Amino acid sequence: MAPVRRERKRLPDSGTRISGLAGGGQKAVVKVVSFASGSARVGALASYVTKEREGGVATEDQDGLALDSAAVVAKLARWSQGYSERQPSKDVATVRFEVAGRAGLDVETVQTGFGRAFEGYRFALRVERAGEGGFEVTAVVAAAGDPALSVAGAKAQPRFKFDKAFEASLAAGIARGLGAEVQAQVLGTGHGREGALHRLSLLVAGGAALDERGRELSTVDDVRAAADAWRKGLGSRQARDAMHFVVSAKAGTDPTAFRSTARELLASEFAGHEYLFAVHNDRGHLHAHAVILVKGEDGQRIRPDISTFAAWRSRYAEIAESHGIRMVATRRSDTASAPAFSQGEAALTDRGVAPDHIRRKVVAKRGDAIHVPVREEGRACAVQAYQAWKALETTSEAPQARSAAGEQLTRLATAVSVSHAAAARADGSTDMQEKGAAMARARSEYLTAEFKRANDVLNRALPLLEGADKVEATERANAYLASLAKQVEAVEAVERGQVAERAHGIRIREEREAIDANGEARSLKATAIEAGRPRGAETSPETASEPEAAMLEEAAARAERVAGRERPEAEAMAREERALRANPNTRVQIDPNLPHAGEELREEHELLIDRLEAQKLTYTRVHRR
Repeated sequence: MAPVRRERKRLPDSGTRISGLAGGGQKAVVKVVSFASGSARVGALASYVTKEREGGVATEDQDGLALDSAAVVAKLARWSQGYSERQPSKDVATVRFEVAGRAGLDVETVQTGFGRAFEGYRFALRVERAGEGGFEVTAVVAAAGDPALSVAGAKAQPRFKFDKAFEASLAAGIARGLGAEVQAQVLGTGHGREGALHRLSLLVAGGAALDERGRELSTVDDVRAAADAWRKGLGSRQARDAMHFVVSAKAGTDPTAFRSTARELLASEFAGHEYLFAVHNDRGHLHAHAVILVKGEDGQRIRPDISTFAAWRSRYAEIAESHGIRMVATRRSDTASAPAFSQGEAALTDRGVAPDHIRRKVVAKRGDAIHVPVREEGRACAVQAYQAWKALETTSEAPQARSAAGEQLTRLATAVSVSHAAAARADGSTDMQEKGAAMARARSEYLTAEFKRANDVLNRALPLLEGADKVEATERANAYLASLAKQVEAVEAVERGQVAERAHGIRIREEREAIDANGEARSLKATAIEAGRPRGAETSPETASEPEAAMLEEAAARAERVAGRERPEAEAMAREERALRANPNTRVQIDPNLPHAGEELREEHELLIDRLEAQKLTYTRVHRR
């Protein structure tokens, strides 16, 4: 009988989520660590999950039956009979070419010919001479065309199959392009990023290679960077027989209630799928690991997406609550939390070989760093969370809730303000004056509100503390208020940076106008001189008369006067720009030669200075109090 599938639960609304967290509820943490295919990989995964460790490990299956090691082995053997026979995709290949039969052929021509043959694909090749007029070319090429290398609107490149037909077709195409005899042979293939890394490493072991953009690959770092760049466009496909599923809970959670929660969650969400699971407590907190067959009794396969994880977290929290564990299904944006990292990314980081972007990702998550959203929808979610926490802080009378709100408001205010600053810097298509002012106002409002909020929290919290706790809280609060004051000052500095940029724009315009006026004056003067020459028999009837020459001279004089006025204005704006960039905190000395636009900019800068000084006074009063 086909399993009954539950309707997916939605996450609670933001107010409910925030209220639950503020009340001491722990986050519902659900992960899919990896997928495995084939007997060896699934067996290795099951071995890790069921391995005996500190605190003991009890394994059970979807029917609630306890499994010893022999039962686990028997279960895996039965599972293996239904594993997919599909092989991992061949994503990269090493191909060796022999080129001969054309006198005068040089290395550069060979490289160009192969580049045309692999156009639209990721590749790297090494060219070596082989006798008189001959070459041996070793190339590593991706099977799938990479959209990043294709012309916009162009038809997608076909996927190479790395078979005999591929060898013959590729050799024939290169031979036509070079006018030489070419033979090709596939030496080996690889799967995924690791396969690309292995093949590229073998290639450069024989000498430096060039990639599709003409960049040299010769070191380990070069090869790793290339493999990372190839990864997204490889189109890797691999059978998924089993999924490694993990739920966890904070230290101090009741182990019996947690095991019951994990058991009920698995039965609820993976009805019709066989699995085994065990609870570990060897890392200071509880976590349940499950190995779940991806294909269910009804033939349906598990294909988790974002909405799936949201439903799993929601169901996990609901079941945990029923077993007395306070838990909340949340979004990352509720607490400005960094994205999760994978097991592979953690391993690379721990070995010290991870690329910078992966290392930063792992360090940020482990250190609970504030996540700064980069897209508008992310900023909107962060703002929504800020508003929910602010509403809770305003209405709640529970000290624990107010304290939690204070911490999260700080994180979210920082995330939003930094995100707005980054968006303002990146948005070069919008008028700087209008967009910059809007972004600056938003940042200032968040930071100023946060400054006032922190001061209010301090005033409410201090009377509740005594002795050393009160001293420590006062010191920390003052340090935080000082950092906020510096943030406010930094925001103003950003605004003044925009003033300097606008000063630069005005200077460029004034310089251009001065140059144009000078050119016009020279042109008019030359025309006036030509018009004033004596007229001979060969003079055209259309030639200007002497009165017209006088008019041209007068126009030239006017143009020279304009140029004479524009030059000092351009020089004044250059001085203004240098002063703003050198010391944006100081009022700039008045320059009588500033153009009208420069004077308006000066007035705006004065207002910013006044505002900054007022905020410094506010900080001083709060700090003293």
